[in-house]
Amino acid sequence: MRQLLINGIDNADADYVDAMYEDTRQLQISFNKLEINGVSNTVLKGGRITALKNGGYAGASFTRPEDMGKAMVNASRTAARLGAFDTTNRLLPAPVIDDTVLPVMKTDPRSVGFDDKVALAREYMSLILSVPDVFTSFGSYYESVTRKSYVNSEGTRIDQDIVLCFLAFRIMSKNGKSTESAGITLGYDSDYDRLLNRHADVEKKARTVADLLRAEPVRPGMYTIVADQDLSGVFTHEAFGHLSEADDTINNRSLQDMLIIGRKMGNPCLNIVDDGSFPGASGTYRYDDQGVQATQTDLVRNGILTGRLHSRLSAAQLDGELTGNYRATDYRFMPQVRMSNIFIEQGVTPFPELLAAAENGLYLCGGKGGQTMGDLFTFGAQYGYEIRNGSLGKMVKDINISGNVFDTLGNITLIGNDFRMNEGGGCGKTRAGLFDMQMLEKSGTGGPSIVIKNVVIGGE
Repeated sequence: MRQLLINGIDNADADYVDAMYEDTRQLQISFNKLEINGVSNTVLKGGRITALKNGGYAGASFTRPEDMGKAMVNASRTAARLGAFDTTNRLLPAPVIDDTVLPVMKTDPRSVGFDDKVALAREYMSLILSVPDVFTSFGSYYESVTRKSYVNSEGTRIDQDIVLCFLAFRIMSKNGKSTESAGITLGYDSDYDRLLNRHADVEKKARTVADLLRAEPVRPGMYTIVADQDLSGVFTHEAFGHLSEADDTINNRSLQDMLIIGRKMGNPCLNIVDDGSFPGASGTYRYDDQGVQATQTDLVRNGILTGRLHSRLSAAQLDGELTGNYRATDYRFMPQVRMSNIFIEQGVTPFPELLAAAENGLYLCGGKGGQTMGDLFTFGAQYGYEIRNGSLGKMVKDINISGNVFDTLGNITLIGNDFRMNEGGGCGKTRAGLFDMQMLEKSGTGGPSIVIKNVVIGGE
């Protein structure tokens, strides 16, 4: 396929052109309690061309290799037409790469039989259903294998094999008319071994869902909170991460004014990075959709805004650097600037000292949805505990968190030494209505537990 793409771009009528082709095979086994509810095998094959001509930038997709030439002509002509209205597009120079990437794993999920995958899912499902007050659970095993080739007119040639597998369960408990639910994801990596021997994690989550039946709704108010690793990761992603995606900044003067490099974002203990090269994390990959290598990007260092996430286009327009964050869901979409693995770096404070600093606040656990609008955010926590005199008290639920991202970042006072990346991932994004919603699998969160003062908490 690589040579076919090279031949296809040789005579392109454009200042720059690249071509990508991917072959994806997906397996999903769905469960309702212990019964298989459905099995799907999906094949996605196709490619995408992007072209730059006279400052105009455009793309075109194709499904059959023999239609690549037509897509090349369409992308080049559209770019030339757009160049008549906007000549500002250019690409920051990037290294020329020639590489083949294979996943690192102990056990390739493709080597594990269908029956063994079903047996493992049922083993965990049986454990979930054995917990008192849990009345049902839905689950799925998911596996995706993509072979992806990329070339550009500057000489870059990259072949990548991308493998992903995970188990996910939605657990529901019931007591009279009261019901609660929460989910757990295992794996979200290329290595099938990460799905094995996870009984303690599964049982703990199921018992937490059962305990929620006896938890009291949180009292709305303003609190000092300790956010666990999951929740600090969701906050960093939802409240700050999307603001760091530079394609939304190019034509938005208010965002540019809010996100001036060098702005004070928090206390000196605060360091936020996006790292697509983080080993074994949900959002890890080698190269983005412009052939730029994923790397660690410092977004906030010692409390100061130091960087943004870029494509070659946005980096050229905003005097940025290559970060390797230009990615699409698949060949049917134009890429956008997307987070990889975003997190607050580990601090030095032990967990008991975080609780002591919160005094009579809340310890909140697990992210549950979220959205942002400019510098405002809102999202939920799966559950929490009251903190009384620095010790954990009774369980609370129905927790919503809202605020201004800059105020909240400034209110982070302590950062724990208990860093952990989350399992699971995924992120949806549109750009001002110009593109369809893109759900991206390879997007990870995590971090340490953190103390935040003056957090507005509402109930459901």
